[in-house]
Amino acid sequence: MPMITFVATDEHQYAIRDVLETRKHPLNGRLVILSYDELLSSPRLPRSIYVFADLERLTAAEMRLVMRRIEALRQVCPECGMLNLPDRVGSRLDIMRRLHEAGVNDFRMLPITTPAEEFRYPVFLRRLDDHEGPRSELLATPQALRDAIAALDPADRQGDHFAVTEYVDARNELGLHEKRSYMRVHDRLFPSALDQSQAWVCKGEYSDPNTRPAPDKELAFLQGEEDMEALRAAFDAANIQYGRADYAVVGGRPQIFEINTNPWLEPPEQVPGAARRGAEHIIHAWIDALAQLADKAPTSSVTWLEVPQATSQAGRRLSRRSMAHSLLCKVHQLHNETQAMRWLRRVKLI
Repeated sequence: MPMITFVATDEHQYAIRDVLETRKHPLNGRLVILSYDELLSSPRLPRSIYVFADLERLTAAEMRLVMRRIEALRQVCPECGMLNLPDRVGSRLDIMRRLHEAGVNDFRMLPITTPAEEFRYPVFLRRLDDHEGPRSELLATPQALRDAIAALDPADRQGDHFAVTEYVDARNELGLHEKRSYMRVHDRLFPSALDQSQAWVCKGEYSDPNTRPAPDKELAFLQGEEDMEALRAAFDAANIQYGRADYAVVGGRPQIFEINTNPWLEPPEQVPGAARRGAEHIIHAWIDALAQLADKAPTSSVTWLEVPQATSQAGRRLSRRSMAHSLLCKVHQLHNETQAMRWLRRVKLI
């Protein structure tokens, strides 16, 4: 069967696994999930389509090592498709710069070393290597920004840990802050969220008292194609073929807050009943898009290739999951891992 290989950081593979390990789906036997450590250290890698996820959590040094390994893989498998090539995607700052330069975004995200007088206010601070959103209140003046930066840990004031983002007023016709999302899986795009909040930080979390759910409005959005072509242009400008774009429509134009290359999809059974139909719609669209992508893979059988320049393997935290993963690797059954892990979850061993 044609295959997809997801590569993500070891600690954040739940974004892929939480759905694929909790239900039947057509990707069983057609999908391998590797960590970046495994990509670098495994002497054999699958002949498949590769999806490089979670890029924003890689350091510049890690990115260079990954690209070196990808080049070695390309030498033995030039037909292997690759989504989100790290050297083309770059850092979150690179992505946001390209979105602004392409005329997609009117606002900017810039390094914290940028002179405070150069921003359009208000602004806020955020980390570049997580998805926790703003790390400050809205800052209305250059002096407020300088004070907020001075309050950071000294190590965070250096390098590329933090950035400054110009605020976008995302209030809709109801006066609520509205955030929309679109997923991309290769050439398939589909809506994946519409959230509303009384607060300017709108993450759509059901536990947030500021969230104002609108399940009927969201479902209508999920079932349509509103904003699709504008979002396709944004993904293209960012050089991203797999991920989720979070955005607001301001003055009739989408403004992209971020593109997450390792988006978590919430299992429908974990959401409130009123929102379950929308969650099921998203999961179905995602799995269907992945199955279509797998059909484009370069082989009709499970094939592993000898790839030179493997590094020594880093130590992995011992757990039932890691032991099961290692066993499946030894018996050449990693492509059946989601099915095996589903059984382990059902009997509560992981």
